[in-house]
Amino acid sequence: MNTQFFSDIYLKFTHLYAQNMVQEEDEPRVPEKVIRCVWNDQLLNTEDLRTTDGKPLEVVFPGYWNFGSGPDFKSAAIKVDGVLLEGDVELHVYGTDWKSHGHSRNNDFDNVILHVFLWKGRGKAATGKRLSRPHIFDLELKSYLRRGVLQLNEELDFDNYPVLNPFNYGLCHGPLARLTEVKFLELLNAAGDARIQTKMDRFHDRIITHGYEQTFYEGVAEAMGYPSNKTAFKTLAEKLPLATLKAHVPARASAQVKALVMQALLFGVSGLIDFAALKTSTLSAAAKTYFSQLEKIWKKHEAELGHLRLERKDWKFGRMRPANFPYRRIAGLSHLVVRHWQNGIFGDYLNSIKSIVSKDEEKAYTAASLKKTVQFFCLEVDDHWASHYTPGGKKLKKKQKLVGADRSREITINIGIPIGLIYARASKSVPLERALGRLFHTKSAPADNQWLRFMKHYILGNKDRMWKLLKSDQQTQGLMQVYQDYCTKNENNCLRCQFPKVVDQYFS
Repeated sequence: MNTQFFSDIYLKFTHLYAQNMVQEEDEPRVPEKVIRCVWNDQLLNTEDLRTTDGKPLEVVFPGYWNFGSGPDFKSAAIKVDGVLLEGDVELHVYGTDWKSHGHSRNNDFDNVILHVFLWKGRGKAATGKRLSRPHIFDLELKSYLRRGVLQLNEELDFDNYPVLNPFNYGLCHGPLARLTEVKFLELLNAAGDARIQTKMDRFHDRIITHGYEQTFYEGVAEAMGYPSNKTAFKTLAEKLPLATLKAHVPARASAQVKALVMQALLFGVSGLIDFAALKTSTLSAAAKTYFSQLEKIWKKHEAELGHLRLERKDWKFGRMRPANFPYRRIAGLSHLVVRHWQNGIFGDYLNSIKSIVSKDEEKAYTAASLKKTVQFFCLEVDDHWASHYTPGGKKLKKKQKLVGADRSREITINIGIPIGLIYARASKSVPLERALGRLFHTKSAPADNQWLRFMKHYILGNKDRMWKLLKSDQQTQGLMQVYQDYCTKNENNCLRCQFPKVVDQYFS
């Protein structure tokens, strides 16, 4: 019997193709996809945009993200000096890339109306009317970015790009649609296993240097902030390690007091609450008491921990449901630490996994026991943040869990299974690895989010028949891994992608 539950087949042929791909000339320091994301989301100071020849420019519609050959964005609309123009937009890191990429000789670019670039070029004239395309205007972005480009490169979450383009399918959906059901699921299962092993690689060194509990704590914190605030949460967990956090909490205090002290420290270091600016006149009596207690506790420790403080600008709130605001997630993190005070979050998570392992394998994996394990991180507690999402702001219509079932499931997949698997292999526990594998393979409908809707459309060609075959997290994660390995690495340019060949060679 094969004791290694998580296969590495997909990783082997993916690495093979990566090695054989033609290497292009050195990439610019800033990936072109950053420029695409900036344009897609219009992360610009748009009030006073001007073309390089000084004409007022207004972006009416940035266009649709193009995945094939030709311009980067199709069917855009702009106004130049008050005149409405409709057509395509091409983006580059340098203005001189237009010529070096051969666009002047390519008829696919005949409909371009705007050439957008970060910098004019490397000492060469980058603008000026092109003889074959005198209608194209130029926009140099460097003076209009809301934040520095290197900061944007760090902050942009490429997992959320691009947004769904209703006019394009990827070239891979044809070969995938021709596969038998067995072969299609074989591919996704292998890719799903590869995704777990890729996540394991993230945690190996950290476990060696900081141990399982701290690494797990950091991972859970990062998952609390996903996607917009994962970096800020991870930084917070690193600045305020689990051991430091617990050392400042009275060991014999009640669970409620422990959570309160932890929240004071976490909020203090996060920089999210300005106690001096908080308008207490608008608060209820209970809220006044709560924030007064937080402030008192934080002032007691500020001299020691204040230098660790993050800034308010490190946190993001745009396009986020109130229930996912970082205040609620920080409160949730504090309660998870308190709930698992004795054995640690990872220690109790391992015990939860081990509880579904028995000599009689089939009897062990009941639907109830697996569901309980997936919901290990759910939190429904009596806390100020169960009904609030900002300091002094409006209350939620009804109390909500600090960590719901969907977020618990995401933490299980992204943190629990990979770190648990590292532990299982280090301790040579085949039953534990098998239990983690069964957890990963358990039937579960794909989550309904923009990211998965995009992959359903772009990779699967919007085929309900194929989408309905995805019945476990392993298969959903496999689809995500395919996107990361091929679409992202090729900047969503299907013409450079090797994946259709992989499908035909290894799975047909």
